[in-house]
Amino acid sequence: MKSQFETMLKEDCKQYRELFKKYKNIMPEDIETWYTLTRESLMLAQRWSDIASNSSLYAKSYEISKCDFRDWAYQRYRNLQEMHTDCRVFYKDSKEDLKNFGRVD
Repeated sequence: MKSQFETMLKEDCKQYRELFKKYKNIMPEDIETWYTLTRESLMLAQRWSDIASNSSLYAKSYEISKCDFRDWAYQRYRNLQEMHTDCRVFYKDSKEDLKNFGRVD
């Protein structure tokens, strides 16, 4: 069931869900996807940071609780930040593993 906030930001929420779906299904040896997810998660985290920062504007426009909305948006920002860190580590480790086995220069 979608929250009231999700109906306000349909495209942003769609991007958020799609990115987590990619993350969930990635294979450990898929170095290119790790790199792509590292970049995408950072860019999307910035978008959610902007959304959280503008919670006052959203609250006024949609007549909603500023604090609830900010907390909701900030949680997505933090999830994306964690994903970014995780992907960056997996990318680095995968690249190092391939390099050690002579598959990457």
